[in-house]
Parts: sequence; structure tokens; C-alpha cells
Amino acid sequence: MNAKTNYVDIETRQYFHQANLVYMSTLAADLIIIPIIFFTGSMVSFYGNIIGFIIALLAVYLNKKKKYGLSAFLFILTITALGVVQVLLFGLNSGFMYYFFNMSVLIVYTKWRPSLKLVGVITQVVLFVLTFIYAINNPPFYPLAMGWLIFFHILNFVLNITGVANSAYYYIRIANDAQKTLSTLASTDYLTGVNNRVAFDTFMQEKKALFDKNKRTFGLLMIDVDHFKKINDTYGHGCGDDVLVDIATQLKEERGNQDFIARYGGEEFVYVIDAFQANTVRQVAERLRKKVENHTFKYQKQEIKLTISIGGIFVNKTCHNTLDGWIECADKHLYQAKDDGRNRVIIGETTDAS
Repeated sequence: MNAKTNYVDIETRQYFHQANLVYMSTLAADLIIIPIIFFTGSMVSFYGNIIGFIIALLAVYLNKKKKYGLSAFLFILTITALGVVQVLLFGLNSGFMYYFFNMSVLIVYTKWRPSLKLVGVITQVVLFVLTFIYAINNPPFYPLAMGWLIFFHILNFVLNITGVANSAYYYIRIANDAQKTLSTLASTDYLTGVNNRVAFDTFMQEKKALFDKNKRTFGLLMIDVDHFKKINDTYGHGCGDDVLVDIATQLKEERGNQDFIARYGGEEFVYVIDAFQANTVRQVAERLRKKVENHTFKYQKQEIKLTISIGGIFVNKTCHNTLDGWIECADKHLYQAKDDGRNRVIIGETTDAS
């Protein structure tokens, strides 16, 4: 798959899926709370929660229309207003004060400008303080029996703590996935989808360290597309790009479980093979060369035949060269293959890499 399409839509996950999770959780909680409120006899709170339920449905609808900021604003405004009203109706001990904390956290996850988020959080703090001061100095408009107060306090505590924890957990998952995606993109060639030069350099550093430790042998192939400039000049750079993508696909189809492929630069690829003898490296290189030679590339209904030249080395247990020396040696054999007529494989013996 082309690396251009290999990404995670972070915005959709954060502003659509995560917000929907909050809205749908609120709707589910309302289905429990609204009947309970009705039995308390407070019609103001009952109808207020019905309005909150309707606005939560509206928020879900607006969210599907990708009006993320507006849906969050309506939802947070409604829940905040309900928190104020229900604290004034039932008193501080009812636990509705917790909604101010929940909404403050939710504001951080909205698709608002930073300045609006700051205003939103400050508004929550101000409303909390004003509501608290009023409620602590005045009796509730609709006093509840102690049993109801304990029940609502526990229920609101559980709902709000669960809501904050759920949002935070989901956001952490999004952040972790985003980090993995960025790490993958940073090590992936944008055009072909194979590893890039940075990933190759890192891999070879690890390969060298492993070789120095236990003398684990391997083969290093440098692969170049023959007459690539002619392809660009004849068919255009769009065709050249498609050829590189197709070549990468051909290489990946032959890759073993432990093999490593990267685009080294331009029309050049590298292929690293775990092998115990030079003949295995030659066999793999020949198989790659023949696969490309026998493949027909198609571009805008035109059929194009291509070949590759491969130069490489087998690094055996007695090799004492440096990492740069290995690459330079493999590259030397690649140029020899091209000078000898292209569409051929030249693998250096162990002594060539020593």
C-alpha cells in the first residue's frame, strides 16, 4: 500500500468518536436519571433533564455533520446549566457540583481555539464558585430526604469520575496511536511505502552491533533500476513514480520474514538478507532480478519492460570491515553490474568485504 494513504485520522477519532462516546454515555445516563428525577417530584429538574436529553441528541447530529465545535458548545452549555439549576434545587450534598469538573476536562478535548478553551475553563470555575457561595449560604429550593441526597451524591460521583476517566483513557489511546503513526511515517518512504534511508541507517547500526556480538552472517544487496532516467524522459515523472512503487511491490513479494527492504535514494533500493552462505545471497538476488525482468509494468495502458542491476556482499564471520565499508563494497559491485551491461547480479566474495 502506498505510504500516502497509510495514516490515522486523528481528528475524526478525537473530535467525532470521542465526543460521540461522551454524548452517547450522557444519553444512556439520562435514561436512568430522568425517571428517578420524576419520582423526586421536582418537575423543574425533570423537564430540565429532558431538555438536556434532546440537546445531547442534537449534539450527536451536529457531530455527524462535523460541526465539532458547535456540538461541544451546546452540550457543555446545557450540562453546565443543568448543574447550576440542580445544585440550587437540591443543594450541595446532591453531588451535582461534580459536573463543573467534568465539563472543565471536556473543554480541553474540544476543537476550540486555545483562547476559547481558557475562557471556557475560567467560566466553569467562576460558575462553580458563585454557585457554591450561593448554595452554602441559602437552603435548596427543593430539599430532598437524606436517602435521596446520598443516592444522588453517589450516582453523580460515579458518573462524573467514570466520564472523566473514560475520556482521558480514550484520549491517551488516540495519542499513543498518533505517536505510533508518526514513528511509522518517519521511517517509511512516502512514495513506495517501504522503509526509508533513516530506517535503513538505524537497521544497519543494529545489524552491525548484532554482528559484532555474535558474528551473525547476512547479505547486503544494492538494487538499481536500469535506464530509469530514460523512463522519466520518455513517459514522464508520473510514470517514474509508478515504476518505483511497482518495483517496491515486486521486492516485497519476494521478501522473507527476516529480510529488510528500504529505498536508499532515487531509483536505488537496499535489500538485507539473513544468510549463512554467499550462495544463498546470490540465489535471492537472482530471484529478484528475474522477477522484475519477467514482470510487465503498465502505465496509462502502455506496457513497459524493465530490468534491475544488483550488487551485493556476503558478510561472513571473519569479516572485519566497517558498516560504511560494507555499503561501499556493495555499491561498488552494483556499479560493476551496470558497467558490465546491466540486468545482472554481482555478489562479492567474503574477501571483498573483509
